[in-house]
Amino acid sequence: MKKLIPLLLLMLTAIFQSCNKYGDVPQRIIIAGKIDHYNPNWQVTIGINKIGFTLESIIAKTDSAGNFMATFESYIPLDAWITYKTNFLVLLHPGDSLFVQFEGNSNDRAELLKSARFSGDAAKTNQNAAKFQQMYFSNEIFYDWGKKLYAVKEYDADQYILHLDTVQHKCNQLYEQFVSEQRPDQVSKHWAQLFAMKDYNHYLGWYVSNSRQFKAEWNETQNVPKGFYDRLCNRLPVEPSMLIGAYVLSDFTTVFHQYVNDKLRDRVTDIGEWQIVPGGGLVGTEGIVDSIKIFSLIEFVPDPLLLQIMLTDFFDKKLEKSDVVAFERYRDVVETYIQAPFLKNPLHRKYHQARQKIDHAMVSISTSLHILNEANDLSGNEIMDDLLQKNKGKLLYVDFWATWSGQCLSEMPYSKDLQIEFMDKDIVFVHFCIESEERHWKTVIDKYVPGGQHYLLSDRQSVEIRKFFKIKDMPFYVLMDKNGVIKEKGTLLKPLTARNKINEMLK
Repeated sequence: MKKLIPLLLLMLTAIFQSCNKYGDVPQRIIIAGKIDHYNPNWQVTIGINKIGFTLESIIAKTDSAGNFMATFESYIPLDAWITYKTNFLVLLHPGDSLFVQFEGNSNDRAELLKSARFSGDAAKTNQNAAKFQQMYFSNEIFYDWGKKLYAVKEYDADQYILHLDTVQHKCNQLYEQFVSEQRPDQVSKHWAQLFAMKDYNHYLGWYVSNSRQFKAEWNETQNVPKGFYDRLCNRLPVEPSMLIGAYVLSDFTTVFHQYVNDKLRDRVTDIGEWQIVPGGGLVGTEGIVDSIKIFSLIEFVPDPLLLQIMLTDFFDKKLEKSDVVAFERYRDVVETYIQAPFLKNPLHRKYHQARQKIDHAMVSISTSLHILNEANDLSGNEIMDDLLQKNKGKLLYVDFWATWSGQCLSEMPYSKDLQIEFMDKDIVFVHFCIESEERHWKTVIDKYVPGGQHYLLSDRQSVEIRKFFKIKDMPFYVLMDKNGVIKEKGTLLKPLTARNKINEMLK
């Protein structure tokens, strides 16, 4: 792999120079518009397809007449979703100010697009893009889910490839019809050509996952033939002119991991440190998996710009969870391979924000009035005995959660509201964080600031607590009376549900 690095660096330099024409400083983009027959019960949001990063969703400022506006910044051209009842894509360049007006009565995407009218920068480009979307979303290629499901359930890998070839042929025909009828400008023409490739790549990449879900005879050991994903390379190279198709390119970045993992199949170790599961995923201990993922991308991704995007995506997903360890451990990889400003600059900014957040959490928790208890090395039974001893004569509402569980985090604001409601009452709120790392635990508490008593359990304690309460899903809640008797427990005892039960027990 070392022999590849000088060549890759030369290729990255060329890509960097071609992408650098967009500048090192992002420019503001304005999206404004008017929704005819606007219903204030529906929100207007803008979903920004940021290549290499998680989709960014912003709420547009909207008045009672349906006039809306949103602004954001970008280094490069991209597409973004305007969402109101349904959604559609608009094409934008740094510095653009785009205005769109559309009918708000319909929630049918194709019907809405018929009414869309554009003015401002790139008005013709977006009128053309709206027409292509109207053609695509009203075509059976998109809406015939029965045919898509049948292909997944009934076809083997070879038959499925033939099916996808047919799908691609239909997409090509739709694109040619669009070009013939609309005579689009170059930007919308190129964007539509990229969009016409999406279905083939997407369904190829998700074939195994979908088959395991819908095929009764599919088992855990089955896999596609070696080289099944080589067809994805037919879509390379990824050139700077393709960045305008950010939605399609982001999807392609996701499915291309299947190609990389397929190349790793012969590298699986006998000692079980990591493995490729039949669905294509990479499993193992976190440190080893991170290393395998990073260096397999460097070795097997044949396109330099795609490599930058996929590496950025890897580190971005870590930073989304306030995990800075991978970025810091592989900083030399970040500095060497991620050179394009539209990837490098936002990634570094995101790292510094995550780092500051973690550092702030360390300080705020050490001086917090919330009670942070260390569970030390107690067993599961000893932890509960200690908890009951410390809180004699009080109701206990216990929340078992984990930092990696989105459902757990989504319930925390309601838990905070519940604690405010029962402030100064004979009830104690307890939070047991299991199967989580200390830095993530502290960051979450700093963000959501739920009061009460907090315990961070070790891996062994987490196993014992799960066994003690028979916890299968999270968040998991337990409500105990003043004598320490469990009155109710389970995943359904969420804060909003528990309110009435607590009131009854306090009477």
